[in-house]
Amino acid sequence: MDKIDFWGGCHGNFLEVMLEMFVYGNDTMKGKQLFNSAGAAHQKSKNRDYRPIILARHYSKNNVPFNDDDNVIEIHCCEEYRLAALTNSLLRAGDEEIDIYNLHQNTIAKFKAVSKAYLDLDDLIREHGVQENYDRQILRNYFYSKFEYDQYGISMWNTFKHTGQKYVFPISAFYNLEEFYYHLNQCAYFLNLNFYPTTETANTWNDFILRNQGYQSQKKCNKIIQSVLASVELSTENLTLVEEAYIAHRLAKLFRCYDHPLLTDETFPTNTIQIADAIYTWKSKDYATKTK
Repeated sequence: MDKIDFWGGCHGNFLEVMLEMFVYGNDTMKGKQLFNSAGAAHQKSKNRDYRPIILARHYSKNNVPFNDDDNVIEIHCCEEYRLAALTNSLLRAGDEEIDIYNLHQNTIAKFKAVSKAYLDLDDLIREHGVQENYDRQILRNYFYSKFEYDQYGISMWNTFKHTGQKYVFPISAFYNLEEFYYHLNQCAYFLNLNFYPTTETANTWNDFILRNQGYQSQKKCNKIIQSVLASVELSTENLTLVEEAYIAHRLAKLFRCYDHPLLTDETFPTNTIQIADAIYTWKSKDYATKTK
């Protein structure tokens, strides 16, 4: 059987429908609404005529056994798009949304309201006890750990259990149309089929990108980091806690400013000049002194 194995937020349902339409020739979703209000490709489940040949499921995550002759496409995460994957998993996976803007308010109640957050809640309580409201910096550090420690992020998202024939579909391919076409075609080779793209392929991908909160967040934060490096002014207000954590993590990796108070205070800086001035000034005092 043909299967797609993926972790929440990594676009397995979107890949399933695109392969159905443009590789398997299943036209039951063509011209139909594919995306729900959260931007996930979950509307297929509401189409009674849609009967896919390839099935996207969380096989490895849920310990669903494979058959020896299964052809499996695995969606693998990468360093470049950790933020996109994490954001999408929090905002749309399982059709559940976690408030990543104001999670410091009524934290436990918000985590309890979504079934997918039980491990996050357990971790938070174990580390910081039971609190109605947690400091923003505590939550920022929690998300920071998902970028810093592979076992809480990228290694987990890349844990797969099929040992037979497989094709690795990189998550980065979802965010570039040319790469997306290339890997759809490679999937078709893997499945001994052909790839039949049309203008609808590109149009559907464009719709996917515009609705993709994780990708848009990744683009925004990359621009903020570049602006810090070049000391170009850009607002850093109205960021999610996850975005604040990602920016702090990247800057720590670039400048070794792991404990800089500007990035560890309860309140996050409001613009890139504020960050750049503080970090470059701090770094200028860190030069090794010459011995006479």
